[in-house]
Amino acid sequence: MNTRRTGAHLHEGLGDVLTLTGDHVEARESYDRARSALPDADVVARSRLHRKTGFSHNLQRHYEETGRAFDLAEEKLNEATSARTAEWWEENVQIQLERMHLFYWQGMAEEMREIASRFRSAVEERGTPIQRGKFFQMLALSHLTESRYRPSEECLGLAELSISESEGSANLSEASHVRFTLGLIHLWRGNFVEAIEHAETALGLAERVGDRVIQARCLTYLAVAHRQAEQVESARSYASRTLELASKLAMVEYVAMAHANLAWVAWREGDNAATQRHGTKAVALWHAMEDPYGFDWIALWPMSAAALAEGRPAEAVAHVRGLFGPNQHPLAAELAAVTREAIAAWERDGVGAKSALERVLQAAHEARQL
Repeated sequence: MNTRRTGAHLHEGLGDVLTLTGDHVEARESYDRARSALPDADVVARSRLHRKTGFSHNLQRHYEETGRAFDLAEEKLNEATSARTAEWWEENVQIQLERMHLFYWQGMAEEMREIASRFRSAVEERGTPIQRGKFFQMLALSHLTESRYRPSEECLGLAELSISESEGSANLSEASHVRFTLGLIHLWRGNFVEAIEHAETALGLAERVGDRVIQARCLTYLAVAHRQAEQVESARSYASRTLELASKLAMVEYVAMAHANLAWVAWREGDNAATQRHGTKAVALWHAMEDPYGFDWIALWPMSAAALAEGRPAEAVAHVRGLFGPNQHPLAAELAAVTREAIAAWERDGVGAKSALERVLQAAHEARQL
């Protein structure tokens, strides 16, 4: 290996480590340095570096930059003039899998499945075990986003298949993400024991490899799972850990989620002031994002309960009204119906609004949202 190739290899390795630790700007600079050290003829390596740059952007929700980097990766790969090697096919498959993940963040389920349809045979015939697992993970995520986070049995089955297909992979970062996705789908199906089990396994894998981004995801949804299982101390612990790590990584969506879960903890402990403080912070952070999260309910339900407990029904109504805001994931039909009835009662004349709100909060509690 000549000196330039050695330098490129070292810069790429450093970029990989920096991506795991969440230092994305520095990671992309390392990938740029690695690419500049490679000859144009080394199309697979140069393509891989473009793709890794895109992956780094995707972790920060830089969708346009991600798409451009993936386009460059494909263009470079298609410059190959010699026979397509196993390395070429592996990189081609990886670009498509990561483009599917980009579409997931944008809620583009149909586009995810279009890629899956075009590249399924390549994944099955040429993909590595972790790539085959990731393929089914992405299919599961396409169903998850299409259902607005009300996953079906088919969605769960695809996530379980992703685990079996990737069994034994040495890529712990990807394996932790695949396992995390299974836990996430169990969570939104209300299977809290299974959700916690898989998320904790994923967290352990992510900690072994030093992937702080996956750690932040696991901690975030472990807090949600323990909250929905009404385990206050565990919810507090995971939310506090999320807040610390997500703040270091500047992952605003998870900083907000930590505050929302801490709002619920505060409400359960009767600290209405802290409930409003954490909840207000969560909603403000989410709404300031270019691509806001659709989970305002995690903050709004405890805020509404705290406001009603302190005799501020107008404020409580304002919070529940926010559950139907733009980009919000829909409530279950029965819960949505009683919530709209309470809002309507308040808007008519306020008579009976307090009792209607109390019924709504009880329904939210029964639905494991409060």
